[in-house]
Amino acid sequence: MTAWDPAVERCDLSEDGKQRTILFFGGIGRAVAVLEHWDNSNRSFSWTSSFALAPVSNSRARVSVIADGQTSILKLTASYEAKGVSDAEAKKIIDGAIYRGLCLSSPLRCSDDQRPLTPAEVVEFEGLSITSGRLALRGYLRRPDTAGPSPAVVLLHGCGGFPEALDENWGVRIASWGYVTLTVDSFGSRGLKNTCGRSAAAADTAFDPYQALKFLAKQQFVDPQRVIVVGFSQGGWLSLSSVERGPIESVADNKFIAAAAFYPVCRAIKGPMTVPTLILTGESDDWTPADACRKLANGEDELGMSRQKGEGAPIRLIVYPNAYHGFDLSNLREPVTYFGHHQEYNKEVTDQASEALREFLKSAVQGSR
Repeated sequence: MTAWDPAVERCDLSEDGKQRTILFFGGIGRAVAVLEHWDNSNRSFSWTSSFALAPVSNSRARVSVIADGQTSILKLTASYEAKGVSDAEAKKIIDGAIYRGLCLSSPLRCSDDQRPLTPAEVVEFEGLSITSGRLALRGYLRRPDTAGPSPAVVLLHGCGGFPEALDENWGVRIASWGYVTLTVDSFGSRGLKNTCGRSAAAADTAFDPYQALKFLAKQQFVDPQRVIVVGFSQGGWLSLSSVERGPIESVADNKFIAAAAFYPVCRAIKGPMTVPTLILTGESDDWTPADACRKLANGEDELGMSRQKGEGAPIRLIVYPNAYHGFDLSNLREPVTYFGHHQEYNKEVTDQASEALREFLKSAVQGSR
């Protein structure tokens, strides 16, 4: 389980082998599965499970292995009752969780009809590591239904990983607006699962945005003069740091024309910014506080002193009242405490932020012509 599912920190089995307890990163809770039936002759087993964050109750599942020529098919079926959501919404959430846990990170190959969305194209491109030199990075590429070459957006995930979920959320959305999207997996090739408490590990990803941009610039269907970087949480910090005046931006052959960041770590950014920048965050965010972003936008440091005020490209800051960290994560309909910080989905704020991002991208692309 720990090797397959990026959310799982530990999996413990009881002495009798009949109960499995899964602990998730960040202390958001645990899931308990109890073995109901084991059938060696028919190669199947079933269990009941409970997980407080899932909007279901009376959950049961069964796995069976079926011969298929020289190979085998693993069939998983599940039944449950929706709790607090519609049957359709519960099915969407559970199907998505099963697909991400079994089909994206594991050695299993799932049938195409199991995919909740049209899959992105999985690509590899050269990356750079501060500690180990060159490595191969994975990315999830989507192309719009428009004639190219098209503008493009590089998407950067947060400290918890889940680039696939980011692609399925914002990659799909932004591609529908007419952009090529490339969601970078900064963890897979580095053997990382979670860097929420490891800033040194996060620093090793500093060159990832420009390596992604370098890859996109070589594609005939991408306009290399119209590429924007967008990041979330730790990825938001990465998007801001990649366009602030400094050694990383200055040595890059290709340049981003704009940057956007959702609830980023603003206190780590000094500026000035080299391109127009949009920051979207929540007033109630207790992990990456809005005040630090206000100081960045106002050209002040943490002590209130001037931070090259008036220099560089403009920063537009939008602070949403009553919004928390992770306000765009639809799986957080029930609030959670993650690494000691409150996270909660807010559909109204997500819709507003989506529209703000869409207008920002459009303005950046038009301004680059």
